[in-house]
Formats: sequence, structure tokens, C-alpha cells
Amino acid sequence: MLHGTGGSAEFAAEETRWPTFADTHHLLVAFPDGLPLDPSRPPSFLTNPKRWNDGSTRPGDPFHTETDDVGFLSAVIRHAVQHTDADPHRVYLTGFSNGAAMSFRFAAERPTELAAVAPLAGYCHVSPVAVSPPVPTLYIVGDQDLLIPLHGGPARLPWGNRVVERPTVEATLAKWAAAIGCDPTPTVVGEANGVREERFAGPVELTKVVVSGLGHHWPGGKAMFNPRIAGPPSDVLNGCERVWAFFERHGGPGA
Repeated sequence: MLHGTGGSAEFAAEETRWPTFADTHHLLVAFPDGLPLDPSRPPSFLTNPKRWNDGSTRPGDPFHTETDDVGFLSAVIRHAVQHTDADPHRVYLTGFSNGAAMSFRFAAERPTELAAVAPLAGYCHVSPVAVSPPVPTLYIVGDQDLLIPLHGGPARLPWGNRVVERPTVEATLAKWAAAIGCDPTPTVVGEANGVREERFAGPVELTKVVVSGLGHHWPGGKAMFNPRIAGPPSDVLNGCERVWAFFERHGGPGA
């Protein structure tokens, strides 16, 4: 489970409620920490945020880093499998915001190491031509997200109080769909209780879930991010339950 920009392993664990869910369902969950932009100084949400190298920046960008987070996460997976009774064919990756973008990048560059991936409220910044083998993917976002606006547009970032122009979520998922061999246009397969589910036809499952009334928060989490920056919280969907229900269907090769 990968935290977002400015977050931490501890914040992600508390915000998402994954530890309690994992204990109940007998899962092993790793909460790795990204490095702060300046590792020589203590991390700070606004001035020295922890962040994953998700492929979104270039030299000169204030958030740019050359950290090999793909290699780091691969090492985290190896360590977890070697030192526990975890099934190497049932390794899953989820993340929120910048952590979601890092999830996309890892799945693109190390697809053989995952059985499935679930990015929440983030963009795919890398441009993979083809992901082989294709990785089953669940994507969740809120329709009131102020930092990842569903239909694109301006978003005000708390870091430097900058306003940036965001692409549509549709564009990110169309790019990812093409990379894993799915149709770029989804079909609505269900809508109830403020949750709409869309499916992209293809060789593996690619599902998009849009939560009505949810801002930039983990669905059903503690909503510890300021709603003025992130938008409103919502508990119409339990993010851990939905992500695990998806992961449980995808056992990986040899399972």
C-alpha cells in the first residue's frame, strides 16, 4: 500500500484502515515509505514531502527525483515473500494519489511480479507501449476529487499553492487500457448507491469505479486530508473491501 505525496507509511495505515481489515482477512500488508525530496532533511508535508518517483517529473521540476523506487518496491516484495509464508503468486499493489501513479509505473515495468494492481485517485504518468503479461487493474476515483478532477481541469496543489491543469481520468485509463490490450472505451456494468462501475473489454480485467460525492480521500477511510484542499469524504464504498474483492479474484500465474 503506497502513500501519496506528503504522506507516510503510518498515515496510510491509519487513513485507509488496512491493518484492521488485513487482520480480519488474514492478509499481510506492507506499508513502505517514499523518500522526502531532500533526504538530508526531516520530511515535511508542505516543504519536504515524501514522494514516489512515479515518472511524472523531469529535471528542474521541484518534485523531481532520480530515486529508483521501482527497484526499491521490488526489493520490498522479495523481502516480504522470503521472510513470511506469503504466496509469491498472490502479490498485489495498491496506492493512493502519487502512490497510485507509482502503482501504475511499477505494474508497467515489473508486470511479472504482480497478480493485480489497484491505483486509487492518481494518474498513469508513464507511457508503456505494451505491458506483458497484462496486469488486471482496478481503478477507483471520486467524482468530487479536487486534486484528481474526474473530467480534468484546474487543480490547486497545497505544495506552493500552485494551480495546475489536470488531464481527464478517462485519458489515463485509455492509455493504460491500450497498454494491457483492453478496449479504450468502457461499458457501464453497474450503478447503485452512489457507486458506478465500468468495465473495459480485454484479455484481463480492467475496471473503473467512480464514487459519487467522494473527494481526494481513501473511500471509507478516516478522511484526514483537509476537505478544503481535497474535497468531501464519503463512506458509501469501503475501499479495502472493494480492492480486496478484486484482488481475491486474481491469483496470478501458477496459483
